[in-house]
Amino acid sequence: MSRREPVSHLSATLNRLFFLGIPRGAALAIVLGVLVCPQIACLIPQDIEPTTPTPGPVPAFLPESFPSYLLPPILTLTRQGTADAALNPPCHCQLQFDGLVIQADPTLTLVAKWFVDYDTTNPSSTRPFQTDPPYPPNFNDVTQTTRTLNTFPFDVDRVGIVTGGVHIVEVVVAESAGFDDTSTTLPNRAMKPGFTSAVYRFAVDVNLQQVPGQCPRTPPSHAVCG
Repeated sequence: MSRREPVSHLSATLNRLFFLGIPRGAALAIVLGVLVCPQIACLIPQDIEPTTPTPGPVPAFLPESFPSYLLPPILTLTRQGTADAALNPPCHCQLQFDGLVIQADPTLTLVAKWFVDYDTTNPSSTRPFQTDPPYPPNFNDVTQTTRTLNTFPFDVDRVGIVTGGVHIVEVVVAESAGFDDTSTTLPNRAMKPGFTSAVYRFAVDVNLQQVPGQCPRTPPSHAVCG
């Protein structure tokens, strides 16, 4: 007899709801909701705290894997030769920083930012001249721990260099979630607490004077025309 009690109780409840003017289908839905909810704890929306990114292993540059022409302690850029200036359209040279390899956890999303003569006292120098698109993680092959950065063309016309001598090109690589975009002490490259960036610097001796003939066409120097 005890097995029939729930059915009898359900029927009585339905009848009471029906006489209160609630259609039988709606009444059944109400009763079933009451019976089921306590058993599954009713899925009530909960306030979820935003997750704080957890820093991963710090990426590291692998200079031993760089092209040999990028390894001298000071690189030289001769902007233009007399023959370059006489061409139509005229040509000049730039340095191309290519083939830079970085080691990083393959599950991290990385961002690379390129700066020239970064100086916090000169606000215009704190903006990156190139921000590479995010380097996505590779969850399919966790053994792929190296990534090659996009090429950065160091062109004195583009970056607005008007004085010769040694200039510093820097590339900053870090997790995309690690950059502190609100920092005013180290704009565009400060890191959030716990995160660390990898930084590589190149010293470039820039010669803005025209030289006889052509500017060098051997890497990392390349001619661009127009």
